Amino acid sequence: MKTRLLVVVALLVVMQPMACLPQTGAAEPFCDAAWVRGPIFKGVIPLEVFASQKTKAKGTELRNIHTYFRKEIDLSETPVEAVLYVTGDDYYKLYVNGQFFVQGPEPGYPFAHPYYMLDISKSLQKGKNCLAAHAYYHGVTTRAFNSGDNRSGFMLLLKLTFPDGSTKNITTDNTWKCFHEKAFSSSHMFGYATQFNENIDMRLIPIGWRKIGFDDSSWQMPLVERQDHQFVQQITPPLEHWRADPVVTKEKGKGNYFFDFGGEITGHTRIRIKGKKGDTITVWHGEELVGKETVRHKMRCFCNYEDKITLSGRDDLIEFYDYRAFRYIEILDAPSKPEAWVDVRHHRFDADASHFHSSDEMLNKIWEMCKRGVQMGCQGIVVDCPSREKGQYGGDTYMTILSQLILTADPTLPKKAIKDLQLSQRFDDGMLAVAPGGFRQELAEWSLVWPALLRYYYQMTGDTEFVCEMIDVGALDKLLGYFAKLEAESGLLSGVDKKKWVLVDWPGNLRGGYDYEKTKNSENAVVNAFYYRALRDAAALMRVAGQDGKTYDTKADRLQKAFGKRLLDPKTRLFRDGANSQNQSLHASAFPLDFGLVSKENEPHVIEMIRRKRMDCGLYAATYVVEGCYKAGQGELAYDLMTSKDKHSWAEMIRSNATTPMEAWAPELKNNTSFCHPACGTPIYLITTYLMGLEPVEPGWKTIRVSPQIPETLDEVELTFPIPSGSVAAKYTKADGYHLTVPTGTRVVIESPDSIPVKVHYVE
Repeated sequence: MKTRLLVVVALLVVMQPMACLPQTGAAEPFCDAAWVRGPIFKGVIPLEVFASQKTKAKGTELRNIHTYFRKEIDLSETPVEAVLYVTGDDYYKLYVNGQFFVQGPEPGYPFAHPYYMLDISKSLQKGKNCLAAHAYYHGVTTRAFNSGDNRSGFMLLLKLTFPDGSTKNITTDNTWKCFHEKAFSSSHMFGYATQFNENIDMRLIPIGWRKIGFDDSSWQMPLVERQDHQFVQQITPPLEHWRADPVVTKEKGKGNYFFDFGGEITGHTRIRIKGKKGDTITVWHGEELVGKETVRHKMRCFCNYEDKITLSGRDDLIEFYDYRAFRYIEILDAPSKPEAWVDVRHHRFDADASHFHSSDEMLNKIWEMCKRGVQMGCQGIVVDCPSREKGQYGGDTYMTILSQLILTADPTLPKKAIKDLQLSQRFDDGMLAVAPGGFRQELAEWSLVWPALLRYYYQMTGDTEFVCEMIDVGALDKLLGYFAKLEAESGLLSGVDKKKWVLVDWPGNLRGGYDYEKTKNSENAVVNAFYYRALRDAAALMRVAGQDGKTYDTKADRLQKAFGKRLLDPKTRLFRDGANSQNQSLHASAFPLDFGLVSKENEPHVIEMIRRKRMDCGLYAATYVVEGCYKAGQGELAYDLMTSKDKHSWAEMIRSNATTPMEAWAPELKNNTSFCHPACGTPIYLITTYLMGLEPVEPGWKTIRVSPQIPETLDEVELTFPIPSGSVAAKYTKADGYHLTVPTGTRVVIESPDSIPVKVHYVE
């Protein structure tokens, strides 16, 4: 039996995916609709959060504000067409006739504020209908939202067409009612000020407010006005939602209950329970246990998932509003046996579209762990982690998208990420490290990876139009023009850390002895390696757009020569960490190996260093180390590193009971480690692209290169994954060789060693 999430869970789909309607191209999609806001926001003026703040979260006086909005409409006929335009700030959940319909918008900038355009016709009926929204304003500048700027509220336009051809518009206006919800009362934030605890008083929630016939006569009229948002249609579709039930439920005694969901999930907890009015239960969420069936709610990632729920005396359904990342739930002091489940949410993900199995059980476990991590970490944006940050970091996004496009072939999420990062150039030509959240942070390598992200997106999708759009708005010229100003006379970047943080690797204790202090403000090997790759990728992208990429190639040629002259040690044939350092770390040569800066004559020296130092690095650099080995034809070494049982290995995560990739090799190696870090799921990409040797040589997988590097110790391996035109299936056994099945019309270029014969099969 096939299961979702790679563990046995019971599923109940609570919302069918809704296809977005075609973009209208209208600059003003909401016509006469207004923002409706709670009266608490009267006189509050929008703020600009990017002008001065750098790294510290700032906020407004109004924080953690929950507001309900509702309106009943009477339809004489069931409409034949119902087009919904909807948005909110920071966030909303929309219900139609008591049923959850959609949540959003996904994070965006006020000058490019996302809205959904959806078909709502199947949710409406003849007669009375109720539209209800639960809107939320966080109030602090974080990586997750552009909040702390006083922009808030909910906005809707519903265009109805009836059988006789007549039309009607429903808009948010002064006929709606609003209610300031005080049941969510906590002032305590966790993570990086990302989320408030949800201490919910069920006595204060108006029962039935989402349903037809609720008496809202005591509710207030909302503020009705426009704010300064400029709108864009949401690139991504609504998130998928489905029900996950625990695989283990245990009564511990004295009203304490333990629930294990079998693996890391992201979602909104639901608890059904009945007790006396005023009874209080405590709910713990966590990724780990601190004892037998005792949940570690004070998580390593600075999230304290402990919430107090006051019961109403009725049959309470407790609905946590914000999403969390966890595996376990524990309920304390329950007056009766609770039912607990999770409304799991993530970007659309067909778990059955990809499949992997091999004769190496460790490799299988690594694949499944990474697959689950990509699924749970891809929300409306590509999150760094779905607990502490919930923000979209450029470098992490690139690593996640390497695998996400293989597992899903869905271009919408990477396209949004690329666009979000480009839009951050409004504040910094060199791009912000995290976008589109309200937190201004700058990392040099995170900016320089953007051309590689765009180029990979293009190779996987064949979307020439989007590449041209990014070039036409000047994204490459601005980005590389910013770094050109930091070039020394040699052509190498120097003193970058005075403008942007040079990361090298993270956490800092996993930099493998890199001479960080001496090199960060001089000619640093790692940041220059990224600059070199960015120039090469930019040149290639210019040619995709029909333009001359020679300028960028010429700069890259110059940098390549300077790199060897200034940084290569003539005795060891390895690169030094910087021009003013004699230290020769793994990072200083591994990144150049992957990016093509190591000459053929020097490759053996770098490979020998990798054999000695292995993964003397963090998870971020590890992908480039393994990929560099594959590019150098060292498939056996790459496989050994990827499946090793060293302390620095994906296997170590599995030994730590992780079910999604962690932020560090082991919990003790990073003081605030999250147990769900999708960027660390790159073995999906490495296995597909290099071990199985499958990559598009013509964009959009119209032509596929097959150049496997299957190790001698691997007796059999099979892989299936989606591409734009269908599906690719590859199977290798020592007895029968390599069989590749592709859609009819796909061209195949075979570059396989004689020891691995390839046979190609075609299917309609």
